[in-house]
Amino acid sequence: MSDNTIHEGDEYTAIYHEGPFDGQTDTRTATADGVEDEVTVFADVEGLQTAFTYKATHTRHVLDQTSVDYTYEPDKSDPVDDLQDRGDRSGEFDRE
Repeated sequence: MSDNTIHEGDEYTAIYHEGPFDGQTDTRTATADGVEDEVTVFADVEGLQTAFTYKATHTRHVLDQTSVDYTYEPDKSDPVDDLQDRGDRSGEFDRE
């Protein structure tokens, strides 16, 4: 049987569910013993650095690889307008 323990410096795969990173994966490095309960990932949204928070919901160990499912936490993330609600913002910051 495999060892399910994660130690500082070990790599694991984060699998993101829901939110803007839905379906994407990331290789993360443990900063302490165990996986992170919550992670923040960043993306540019309309030119602004935006933080999205994901919470660990499930961990599995297959062969020598640990994978962690992270689910989007919209209440802990920066607010972002839905795409259909953004409207035409071209020229919004133009100065005359």
